[in-house]
Amino acid sequence: MHIGHYISGIGHAVLVGWVLFGGAMRSDAPEVEVMPVAMVSEEEFAALSAPQTGPAPETEVAVPETPEAEEDAPAMQSVPDDPVEQSAPPESAEAPQADDTPDAPEAPPERAVPETEQNMPDMPEAPGEDDAARLLPAPQEAPSAPAPRVAPTTVAPPDPEARIDDEMREATKPAEEPAETQSEEQEATAPEAAADEIVTEPKREEAAPVAPSRSLRPKARPSRPTQTAESPETPAAPDSPPEPDREDAVNDALAEAMNEAGQDEAPARPAGPPLSRGERDALRVAVQDCWVVDVGSRAADVTVTVGLSLDREGRVQGDIRLISASGGGDDAARTAFQAARRAVLRCQKGGFDLPAEKYEQWRDIEMTFNPENMRRK
Repeated sequence: MHIGHYISGIGHAVLVGWVLFGGAMRSDAPEVEVMPVAMVSEEEFAALSAPQTGPAPETEVAVPETPEAEEDAPAMQSVPDDPVEQSAPPESAEAPQADDTPDAPEAPPERAVPETEQNMPDMPEAPGEDDAARLLPAPQEAPSAPAPRVAPTTVAPPDPEARIDDEMREATKPAEEPAETQSEEQEATAPEAAADEIVTEPKREEAAPVAPSRSLRPKARPSRPTQTAESPETPAAPDSPPEPDREDAVNDALAEAMNEAGQDEAPARPAGPPLSRGERDALRVAVQDCWVVDVGSRAADVTVTVGLSLDREGRVQGDIRLISASGGGDDAARTAFQAARRAVLRCQKGGFDLPAEKYEQWRDIEMTFNPENMRRK
């Protein structure tokens, strides 16, 4: 039989078997999920997608009306000063002729209360430097001499030339022309001074302070001078060296602590949007194409991390520095670092293709060269 018959028979047998048993090996098609769809207008869609806003705060608050309180201004009353009590003047020796019947002693005159007017200035004047509030003492009553006798009515002190008697008489003078009957010459008499109350000792009233007519503005309080306590100087021993100034030592310690704290602080994060994943992968692939790894050397097992700075054109600025190395000795780490450095310099050409608006993000970068998988931090 010809070989073509064998091939034709085998092909037909496979085709018949696939038709008969092919459906058993085929997996079931996944069910199609059906979701209900409703037609809405643009206005309804805008109303559904609009963000929900809370009630606006009330800015206008009703202020309750406060009743107007009628305040009566305190009436300023003037305080009359106490008048000075004056003693009655002594009666002169020459008095008008008295009648036959002695007159009763006259009552002391009533004290007249002077009216005091308090003038308030229209506008208070600015006080000068030498102005000060003064307290004017109240006038004191002149102390009257205590009377040695007590009587129902008060009797003024008599004239020192008059003779003391129970009745008051006036002195008479002899007539110039002789008369048939002449009255005897009489001396002036007066009753002894008396008071209507027993006076043990003069009453003294303390001078009450009177408020000034206007209040003056108080002077500004002078600033208190600051005094610095000086520590007594202690003589240093001749043999021992002079001790350093304590204040300078404290300042040096603070400066050193601040410098250490500034070095320990993490650098400020760069401003601007970060690089996207595609931009990072493009930079990694560009450097990886120029990186050559010697599989048979020990440097193939070393993972190095290098740091570099780029300008705005994407070119390397300065030297490429080794940050860390792991997985081998010093010679292997040095060889791996040189291979990574050559890869960066060889692939930069006219500068790496990086977005200029994100320069703050890729100005200082670190790259990790791992023989198994190179990645960029």
